[in-house]
Amino acid sequence: MKLDSKQLEALRVWAAQGESLSTIQKNLEAELNLRLTYMDLRFLLDDYGIELGKKPAPEKKEEPAVEEALPGEGEAEEMEVAGAVQVEADLINRPGTLMSGAVTFSDGVKAKWYLDQMGRLGLEGVDKGYRPAPEDIQDFQSELQKIIQKKGY
Repeated sequence: MKLDSKQLEALRVWAAQGESLSTIQKNLEAELNLRLTYMDLRFLLDDYGIELGKKPAPEKKEEPAVEEALPGEGEAEEMEVAGAVQVEADLINRPGTLMSGAVTFSDGVKAKWYLDQMGRLGLEGVDKGYRPAPEDIQDFQSELQKIIQKKGY
């Protein structure tokens, strides 16, 4: 399809303003009496070498700064504290797991936890003979259950 200079200029302006393809479609029909399908418009933009610009982000009102405690090294999504047991969930789960994260028990021992596809809970990074205190296990399980529920599992 060939466009005249007026049509081409209007198309370039709308694209530079960051208008969406559907908005450009509507504008073409309303203002220039040109009816194009979505794909025709995509091809037309490509033929003329026109790229869609980004719409400027709306100005945000300044809000008072709220200080937040950031968990760990920036890799954990959330941290739950129950007594002295701290449980974190990874933002990106480790391969082969449904969920993964880290835990610090009340005695200071740190471990990585995971939940596999079979629903089994496992700990890594601790001595084979290590056993957390029974209270720590209860706290860990209850905090882990809260995290799992928050994630929708």
